[in-house]
Amino acid sequence: EQYAKKQNDDHSQLFLSKINQQLDRMTDLISDLLDISRINAGKVEYKDEMFRFNDIVHEVVSDQSLTTKKHKIILENSVKQKIYGDRFRIAQVFINLLTNAIKYSPQSEKIIVKTTQENNSVIVSVKDFGVGIPKKEQAHVFDRFFQGNGLIRKNFPGGLGLGLYISSEIVRRHGGKIWVESETGKGSTFFFSLPIKNTK
Repeated sequence: EQYAKKQNDDHSQLFLSKINQQLDRMTDLISDLLDISRINAGKVEYKDEMFRFNDIVHEVVSDQSLTTKKHKIILENSVKQKIYGDRFRIAQVFINLLTNAIKYSPQSEKIIVKTTQENNSVIVSVKDFGVGIPKKEQAHVFDRFFQGNGLIRKNFPGGLGLGLYISSEIVRRHGGKIWVESETGKGSTFFFSLPIKNTK
């Protein structure tokens, strides 16, 4: 009888876990749709301030490490430079790149994050060792509603192809750049750079 109860409890926990995953996915989709509508209308609000760039990097890596049991997020290098921008929106870009790295490297155990300073910019890279992106698709990954084709799309359903587009718009608004280097079957490295500015 106790075994039956435990089995039932395990089933209930699994069921509730699945419901929470679906709710989280729905929340993310709604958030992306709201962001895209604001971008299209030119009504995205930014709250710019001076902050230490490295603070965001450490916060996001720490938070995202709690969301995955399999992947170890390795942080290499750090920059002490302060930048001027919207702390929340920049973190949103970084979170998106890390969650994608986790999602598209299910057989891998590590993700490498690097931060560097080059001339008047700070650069973040997020490297995974997952499925990679075909050459012909790399130029389109930041397009609105682009979800990829073939086996990658089949094996990783869900989403509307908005996360990278929204990220690219946030980076562009800050005067930065975002790009990807990838090889099919060997993983991807996403980069974004932001200019170092002391004032508006």
